[in-house]
Amino acid sequence: MEGLQSLLGKLSVEDIEKLKLLMSFTTEAKEVITLRVFADEYKNLIKNNRSGSYLHSITIALNNLLNFFGPQKAINNITQKDVETFLVYLQQKIRKGHVVYYRNLKAAFNKAKDWGYVKENFFVKVKLPKRQKTAPAFINSDQLTAISNQIEEDVVRNAVIVGYYTGMRLNEIVNLKLKNINLTTRIITVGDEEFITKGREQRFIPISDEALKALLEQRGKRNAIPIGESFVFCKRNGENFTGDHFSRRFKSACKKAGIDKAIHFHSLRHSFASNLVQQGVSLYKVKELLGHASITTTEIYSHLNIDALRDAISVLDREETFMNKRPTAELKLIINRSE
Repeated sequence: MEGLQSLLGKLSVEDIEKLKLLMSFTTEAKEVITLRVFADEYKNLIKNNRSGSYLHSITIALNNLLNFFGPQKAINNITQKDVETFLVYLQQKIRKGHVVYYRNLKAAFNKAKDWGYVKENFFVKVKLPKRQKTAPAFINSDQLTAISNQIEEDVVRNAVIVGYYTGMRLNEIVNLKLKNINLTTRIITVGDEEFITKGREQRFIPISDEALKALLEQRGKRNAIPIGESFVFCKRNGENFTGDHFSRRFKSACKKAGIDKAIHFHSLRHSFASNLVQQGVSLYKVKELLGHASITTTEIYSHLNIDALRDAISVLDREETFMNKRPTAELKLIINRSE
């Protein structure tokens, strides 16, 4: 100790300043956070606060980030140019799903900024090119029957039917328990103290006749399991299946039935909404049944109400327009020329 004090006493003011600067560099080096460390911390946060499906999506997005930059890359060394280059890579590798992973990473780096790991979130600054919006793929009741006939497992077939007639998300179906179903009032309660929905809002779905048949069949299979706590769509021991179990078997059944390749399990939710809108149900009611946080999300189905669109166009037929003032013979001549 005395030797150290003696040594410090011989240092000039300039030497001491240099020593302080060197020590600050050493301290900062210890605080450098790698992408791997951040990814593990962020996934733990998501695991305890969000759904399993969201955690799965986040994991895929982070894995792509780690594969591109390397797990030892310091998170605060990622520049805007790095992000732009990575997003080009992501668009080329994952043509259909890259938008979801972009949003996931944008949210992740917002948290990195909150934690002080980065000074700026460059994912916010970089905008992806806008893509052509297309209508979600959906099926009708005849196609549902064709698909169901190709499903051997009763539990999978019943889950598909319930998905079609309730619009529930796959993760909601997987975690549905018998205590969430009131057969007297014929209401399904989605979300409780144990299962947190995507929008963190509890919602209530009336049970249609077809959905009721499937639910009653599943309830009848729960002989040796406490009724209330049992998962509706579960294994013999009461454990619930993974979403992949239903998703893969549904996709296989679609292939056997010769159904469009664009159809997947989530298409059942689209089908539920699409069929309601085509029957004239208002978008606001569909929004509540689907559990959308914003009506903007539900509006992707607005174009499906063909009758409403026809009514809108029929207004033109009642108008005293320039065209209908012309003699019939002249109109026929115009049509013939156009052909």
